[in-house]
Amino acid sequence: MTHRFRLTVAGTLATTLLSATPAVAATPGTEGPYTWTVEKGHALACTGEGGGVRVSVDLYENSAFGTHAQVFVQTAETEYVRGGETAGGLFDDGRIRRRLVVAPQEPAAQERTAKSSRTVLVSGSYAPSGPRRWVHEVYDEPSGQVVSKGWNTPLSATVTVNTLGRRIGLTCETAFAYDLKVRRPADSGN
Repeated sequence: MTHRFRLTVAGTLATTLLSATPAVAATPGTEGPYTWTVEKGHALACTGEGGGVRVSVDLYENSAFGTHAQVFVQTAETEYVRGGETAGGLFDDGRIRRRLVVAPQEPAAQERTAKSSRTVLVSGSYAPSGPRRWVHEVYDEPSGQVVSKGWNTPLSATVTVNTLGRRIGLTCETAFAYDLKVRRPADSGN
């Protein structure tokens, strides 16, 4: 789950347009020029199962890249999916409450199902659960090397999902708030 979440976040970041106006500079010994952005937000990845329904929810909010939600709901017959950007915030001063629509992943399932889309209500709360931690990561995106440094604050989260007539409690493997300064190649298309 964590690996898929990181891939999802990396893919989202690589394909999303940067909304902040970056400063351009060059650094000796690196491929320049590059942009610096300040990115603040939250990340949450949770899973749960109940009554024959499995649920996976990834919520990601970034001050520079927007809000993204990815939801998987799986039954014995169908897997419902929703992913991508979403309007508005997901995290609101310790509360999470968002209604999302998921659709069957397979076209054949859409044809078999009279009502192909389903509603998922994600709700819960979150709070800091420990001291903030300094992070410094270097990773590659298609446009080049990215350097990210700043603070992560671990969160405790209690999240439930109401879908397909069931209320399912989720366990959150990944839950943190972040405040980062990120350097990317200026020609990354952002």
